[in-house]
Amino acid sequence: MKDRLLNLARAARAWLVPAWSIREEDSVAAGSAFVVCRAQFGRLAVLDRLATLRAAVLRMQVLRGIAPAPAPAVDAARIARALDPRAPEESAHSPEGRVYRGDRAREVLQNEAFAWAFETTKSEIYESWQATLAANAPERERLWLALQMLDRVQAHLVQRLETGKLAALELKHRAKVAQQQKAWLD
Repeated sequence: MKDRLLNLARAARAWLVPAWSIREEDSVAAGSAFVVCRAQFGRLAVLDRLATLRAAVLRMQVLRGIAPAPAPAVDAARIARALDPRAPEESAHSPEGRVYRGDRAREVLQNEAFAWAFETTKSEIYESWQATLAANAPERERLWLALQMLDRVQAHLVQRLETGKLAALELKHRAKVAQQQKAWLD
């Protein structure tokens, strides 16, 4: 009886606790890449696609707690731009401000840590939502709203990025028109 309970507890733990693995993924566009996967609740979630096996192994060690997380790289030029008193105004009404905000949104969306945080949080909320009982409507609704808010934050960043791209095109067009006017007047 004791062995049966231990086996049942091990099976429940294996089903609930994430199991980490590295797999090689071949795609025509990207070539060969290694994927860090998490299996939990009987589902497989792809966490990171890394170009080299060494990077995948280091990421796996960080996730398992074997190795410390690497310190984030500090971009001195980005800090200098942020502290520059001549930085464009943060106004959403000026094209320069929209370009600046779009660039910051692009940095967030392209940052691996933020992308990983978005995907991990989304999968955890979704799995928790699926695991709740149908009778527990308030908890299911709270988790659903959290999932919707996470999607909304991501959509807001994408919208800010697109607005910045359009503002950059507007500034480019203004410069071209000004150059044409100057050439016509000369």
